[in-house]
Amino acid sequence: MTVTARPRLPLCADASLAAGEDPIGTAPHWQEVTVLELDVPVWARLRDVANWTAQQSGVFERLRGKVEASGAGFGLLMSAPAQADQPLRVRHYVRRHAGYVRRDYASDLPQSEWARGLIDTLLEPENLSGWRPVETPPSGPDLHVCTHGTVDAACGRYGVPVYAALQAAGLRCWRTGHFGGHRFAATAVDLPGGYLWAHLTPELAVQVARREVSPAEVAGHLRGFAGLPPLAQVLDRELLIRYGWDWLRAARWAELDGPDVSLHFELDGLKGTAHAEIAAAPSLKLPGSSHKPDLSDVRQWQMRELRVELQATAQAIP
Repeated sequence: MTVTARPRLPLCADASLAAGEDPIGTAPHWQEVTVLELDVPVWARLRDVANWTAQQSGVFERLRGKVEASGAGFGLLMSAPAQADQPLRVRHYVRRHAGYVRRDYASDLPQSEWARGLIDTLLEPENLSGWRPVETPPSGPDLHVCTHGTVDAACGRYGVPVYAALQAAGLRCWRTGHFGGHRFAATAVDLPGGYLWAHLTPELAVQVARREVSPAEVAGHLRGFAGLPPLAQVLDRELLIRYGWDWLRAARWAELDGPDVSLHFELDGLKGTAHAEIAAAPSLKLPGSSHKPDLSDVRQWQMRELRVELQATAQAIP
């Protein structure tokens, strides 16, 4: 009997690139981010829902309730520590007007107690008094690169070389478990600035981390600013292009009325509001995974009628 091997599916990241997908507006909207420092084998155990303890199941029920009550989303990242078999540590980022503020905490807990890290950062922050504060490193980006190839082959193929390049360049970076967006591999979360990136190459990742490339040149790699909802991320990208990397210092918040977005901002004494209509562009049919042939509709966005009003001069910039 002849057995015919099934053809290997193309990587979803390759399909996204070939289709010319614009990734803007695909960043999740997070008010807080907790990074659990967990050895890579522990990543699979955290994702093994069927074998969660009652405490581990309960924490996600409570987190769902928090999100439903407040509308405030949260990020959960698993990053590999520099040394294996260490006690549980967490990095906690909280949304402020200009990006996020980072705080680090250490404990004597085994990594199997990862649920405590979520409870004490996201649900009962008063418990952090029982953790040891760790000095926060100097300013600069923290790059969390998805290398979780067992979840999607694209993240292993493209994420690992990007992580290696960042590490070789002496930049602050971590191998990180799946956080969504396989088809954007290599994808990374850039904190405390709050941007998510798509289709990074090793060279481009280093340039982005060092801010050696202009935002205009990498706009097509930007998934969005996690501090804003998806439609506002589209408008935020335009202002990042306009003001350059200084925009990372801008306090900004959005108001949405259907497709109409108003983004209020303050930057180095400059106050203003940007207005634009964010309309749907023709969608694409793309795979969401490198392991399944199913295609789904992928939204695309286009911005119309951008208008920026500066409060100081009451003058609109065309």
